[in-house]
This record gives sequence, C-alpha cells and structure tokens, in this order.
Amino acid sequence: MVCDVCGKKGARIRRMTRSFGKGKTAFLVERVPVVSCPNCGESYLTASTLREIERIRRHRRQLTKGRVVPVATFGGAA
Repeated sequence: MVCDVCGKKGARIRRMTRSFGKGKTAFLVERVPVVSCPNCGESYLTASTLREIERIRRHRRQLTKGRVVPVATFGGAA
C-alpha cells in the first residue's frame, strides 16, 4: 500500500482500539483500521474510516455495548 503522507510503498493497515469524544460522551471503537507507514512513521485514518466512525458516533446508543473500563491518568496524581 502507498502511504498518503510520504508516497512510498510499504504502508500497512493495523487494527487498533481508539477513543473518541470526552467525558460522558466518550466511547471506544475496537478494531479501527489505521494506516501505518514504516518509512515516514505516520499513522492516519482514511476518509472512509472517518465516515464510519462518525456513523458510529451518531448511532452509538444502538451500536455500542456498556462495559466497565479501568482508566488511568498518565503521570499519576499531579
């Protein structure tokens, strides 16, 4: 796959869990396809992936499951 950032071959799709939103509107999406380039080091979401995430956001009450997720703050207490 050709990287949209540097134009070199070798970019690969990795599946990741990403968080979207803040506070009470935050939600996680598992297995998000993220394009990752070993040449330039960039990772990005395609337009079609962003459209699907927006669709999930708009319909999240129907498309998400409630789960308890442990949350940590980087650097501990400030």
